[in-house]
Amino acid sequence: MQLKELIKLNTIINLLFSFFVIYAVDKIYWIITKERNYKLEREKLKVEVGKMVIKEDFYKFKEKLIDGKDAFEVYCGNLLKTMGYTNVQVTELVGDGGKDIIAYKDGEKYYIECKLWDWAIENNSVGRPVAQKLVGAMVKDKVKNGIIITTSYFSNEAIEYAKNIPDITLELIDGDKLVKIIQNLRQEWILELQDI
Repeated sequence: MQLKELIKLNTIINLLFSFFVIYAVDKIYWIITKERNYKLEREKLKVEVGKMVIKEDFYKFKEKLIDGKDAFEVYCGNLLKTMGYTNVQVTELVGDGGKDIIAYKDGEKYYIECKLWDWAIENNSVGRPVAQKLVGAMVKDKVKNGIIITTSYFSNEAIEYAKNIPDITLELIDGDKLVKIIQNLRQEWILELQDI
C-alpha cells in the first residue's frame, strides 16, 4: 500500500470513528433527556392523580361542621399540627376576625385563612381581597406571619401582593402545593411505619 492510500484509509477511519462518537454521545444524551422527561411526566401524573384523590377527600368537608367549626378548617388545623405547628386553635365560624386558625411555630404566632374552593372551576382563584383581609387582621393584632391555604389557586394579584407586604411574611399554599404537602407527609408516615 502506498502512503497516499494509507493516509486516505486513516482519514476514513478517523471520520468513521468521529461519526460513531458523535452518534453515541447524541444517543446517550437522548436517553438521559428521555429518562429525565419521563421522570418529570411521571411526577406530574402522580400530582394530578393525587389531586383527584385528595380533592375527593376535601369535598367531603363541604358545608360540614365538626364541633361547630368548619370541617375543612379543622382538617387544616390537624395538618398544621402534623407539620410541626403547636397550640393550633380553629376559630369560631362567626366573628373569626379575618382568620380561621391561630397557630405557633418556632415561637412565632401565625394567622391562617382556609379556602375550600373548587379548582376545577375556571376563574375560581383566591384573590387579593382575601389576602388583604388576613393581613388586616395580622396588622391589627401585630402578627408577622400568615398563611392562606386553598384547594384552588391564587390570582396573580394575590401572589404579587403577598410578595410585597412590608414586615409581614404571607405564605400562599395553593391546591397543588397542598397536595404535595399531604403526599410528602403520607410518605413520611409510611417510612416511619416501616421503621417500627
